[in-house]
Formats: sequence, C-alpha cells, structure tokens
Amino acid sequence: MYTYTIPEEQTEKLTEKTKKYSDLLNQFKEVDKKYQPATDEIKLQKKSFEMPTEQEIKKQADSSLEEYKKSELQNIDDDYNTKSTVIDEKIKSETQSLDNKKDETKELYTNLKDNASKDAIKRGLARSSIVINILDAFDKNMVKEINKINEEIQSKVSSLNSQKDLLTEQRQSALNAFDISYALKLTNKIDEINKSLAEQEQKVIEYNNQIAQKEAEYEQKRQKSNLEYAEYIAKHGTDAIDEMKREEKFNYAKDYLMSLPKSDAIVELNTNTALNSELGAKYFNKLRTIINSLKEE
Repeated sequence: MYTYTIPEEQTEKLTEKTKKYSDLLNQFKEVDKKYQPATDEIKLQKKSFEMPTEQEIKKQADSSLEEYKKSELQNIDDDYNTKSTVIDEKIKSETQSLDNKKDETKELYTNLKDNASKDAIKRGLARSSIVINILDAFDKNMVKEINKINEEIQSKVSSLNSQKDLLTEQRQSALNAFDISYALKLTNKIDEINKSLAEQEQKVIEYNNQIAQKEAEYEQKRQKSNLEYAEYIAKHGTDAIDEMKREEKFNYAKDYLMSLPKSDAIVELNTNTALNSELGAKYFNKLRTIINSLKEE
C-alpha cells in the first residue's frame, strides 16, 4: 500500500509559516494591550527573615562549641585519671612491699624463737627464766618491728593520698579555669552569630526596600499611563484609539504577508477571516491592494 509522504522542504516551509503567523497574533495582542488602560498590578516576591530568640542563639553557639568542650573536658579527665592511676599503683606497690616485709619479720622472729627454744631444750633450760625472758624479748621486738612497718605503711599511703587529694584540687581548678574560658568563647560565639544575623536581616530589609521601590515606581507609571489614556480618550474619543491600533496591526500584517510567496499571501487574505476582523475594511483592503500589486516570484 502506498503511503504519501510530505517532502521535507515543504514541511519546513509550513513550520516556518506557522511560526510567523503565531508571532503575528502575539503582535496583535501586544497592540491591544498597548492601547488599553493598565490594570495589572505588580507584586514582586519579598524575602522574609525571622530573628531567632536569645535561647535559640545560645543553643546554636553551644552546639558549635560542643566538640571543643567535649575535647577539653576529656583532656582534663584523662590527665587526672592517668596521674591518679600512677598514685594508686604506687600505693598498691608500697603496701605490698611493706606487707612482705612484715611477713619476713614475723618469719625471722619465729625462726629465732624456735632456734632458741630448741637450744634451751638441748641444754635442759627449757623452763629457765632466762630463756623465757629471751623468748619474750623476741616477741616484743617482733611487735615493735611490725608496728614500725605499719607506721611506715601509713606514712607512705598518707603521703600518696595527699598527692591524690592535690590532683583532685588541680582537676577542679582546671575545670574552673575551663568554665571561665568556655564562658568567654561562648560569649564571643554568640556575638559572632548575632553579627551574622544582623547582616542577614539588613540584606533582607534592603532587598525588600528595593522591591517596594520598584512596585511604587511601577504603580506611579501605571497611574500616569492611565491618566494620559483617559485624557486622550476625552479629547479624541475611542475611534482615534481604534484607528491607531488598526494602523499598527496593518504594518505587522503587511510584514507577515510580504514574507510569504505572493500566492500564499493571497490565499491568506482570502481565507483568514482574522485579518479582516483585526484590521477592519479600510486597512484590510489597503493590504490586499499592496499584495496584489506584487510581482510573481
């Protein structure tokens, strides 16, 4: 089955003609708009700005310093915990060392008493007051040595605990110093945010003022144009306006038709009722005369 295909060149010409006619209709609309009172009001989009509350600004500042705060406090705790652990290990080590020393002392005096008792038994002096006094002296000396070691343990542990107390005081001093430093940083950050917000607000105000000025200028021009239009109508009547509209449309229509081959232009005049309606008889006939006078291409 044969299928008819429109030649590409013919299709392009048709597309071009359609676009030209669409442009002509738009030109007619612009002419109509030009010769009527301006009714459109301009409403440009303005920007809005809402200033955050003091609490919201402080929260934002706190949030921006959160990592700094966390890091600084962690450093203080890490330093305290490291040094505190060292002291705890020393207390444990010293206590264990002196406990071992006590055990060694007890073992020493126990051996001395055992040896003295065995020697007394061999010599038949097991119940001798001298031997009893010697054994009693061993016990007293052992107690004395043990007490001395206990005092040494208490002294060293007390000294180390004092160092730990000092560490606690130093940690608290560091925390207090950080609180002061952080408060200053927070104040500076709040000032920085407030400055930035003030700049943003000022930009919005300036932008909205420009918008308001443009709207006022447009409204002033619109009212002036409408006043001039009303004065012209009062002086010349609406027929004068219609005449100017048809004349401008005539010029646009002439340009359109003269851009077409004469045969196409004549077809347009004979079939396009919109041209007659837009131009009126006077200018439509004038246009027909011009087109008919053209030479064939």
